[in-house]
Amino acid sequence: MLLIDGHNLIGHLSTPRLDDPDDEEQLLCRLRGYRASSGEAMVVYFDPGETYYVSPRRSEPGITVRHASLGQPADVLIVQEIQRHPRPGELTVVTSDRAVQQVATSHGCRVIDSATFAAELAHPSRRRTRRRSRARVVSEPRLSSQEIQEWLQVFGRPKRHPCSRTERESR
Repeated sequence: MLLIDGHNLIGHLSTPRLDDPDDEEQLLCRLRGYRASSGEAMVVYFDPGETYYVSPRRSEPGITVRHASLGQPADVLIVQEIQRHPRPGELTVVTSDRAVQQVATSHGCRVIDSATFAAELAHPSRRRTRRRSRARVVSEPRLSSQEIQEWLQVFGRPKRHPCSRTERESR
């Protein structure tokens, strides 16, 4: 399981930036893609911001989102999780915070610096193979072109999803 210091990771990405009003949701979109390809479960921890906003999409299967309370950094929540986990050696902690890295290492966790993980998110083809989740993967049946056209006629064209990028943005 990955424990991710969310704002720390955002600080190492070219986009989103920490001053983006929806930086947390943008990061979660990228992590959904990572989760889809890796199968790894993750917990993402966010510090409270100046405008304390909790996304309506807090958690979903395989991705749990935790926001620290006002006045409490997310680092405290990460350290508490490491200390109470029955098998901390199964955890991978993503952070550049040296104090959190030290606690994680002392408990036998694997540590990935946020800059390294940010590079993996930016270049999916360079991802290192990690331990796969033991969860059984069920593949979805593919729709034919005709079935897709029928669905589009019934429901119309979908609106642009916040996780999707235009061709220009993906260059």
